Amino acid sequence: MIYLLTTLLAVAAASPALADFTIYIGKSNDITDVGVTFSSTEMQIHDHAPLSCSDMGHVVPISASSNNDASKGRWACDGCSAKAPRDWVIDRFEMYNKDDAVGHSTDHPVPLFNRSTGAVTLYATGNNNYDMRDINNTFLGTCNRPTHPQEMDCWQLISATFLTHVFSCTSDLVPNDDLWVQDE
Repeated sequence: MIYLLTTLLAVAAASPALADFTIYIGKSNDITDVGVTFSSTEMQIHDHAPLSCSDMGHVVPISASSNNDASKGRWACDGCSAKAPRDWVIDRFEMYNKDDAVGHSTDHPVPLFNRSTGAVTLYATGNNNYDMRDINNTFLGTCNRPTHPQEMDCWQLISATFLTHVFSCTSDLVPNDDLWVQDE
């Protein structure tokens, strides 16, 4: 009995602790200027939900990739569209996670998470659930889409921005502390 208890404690100590984090998408309202319509979409990673507009203003936003390929930077998505993020039917959501993912223009660039994995990709598995995998297809954790996502309009901070809770995730990955912008 003591041997079994010791073995279970050793296994529990060797297993990585799982962390929870959330992914929000900030999609500015479409703006029409001299016949040109465009919108801007940025991802934010937070260590909690629900958020306040103050939380949104203290996180480094990551822009979407212009060619829907996050292998060189930013994030990419199959199923993200012109619709509101709550209505997206996402099959793949990929985030660049190499050593220079955050802070491309600084002397101390860092990955999105506590360790570099090349990429972190969420693949739909059905019923709003996703497997999280690295660039080598190693399993990293799970995510799900909230049935009733938090949506917020933070126009007071950033003009015409609407923020939506798109994923809740559990993994041994931890969002990098350098994603948070300190008050000045």
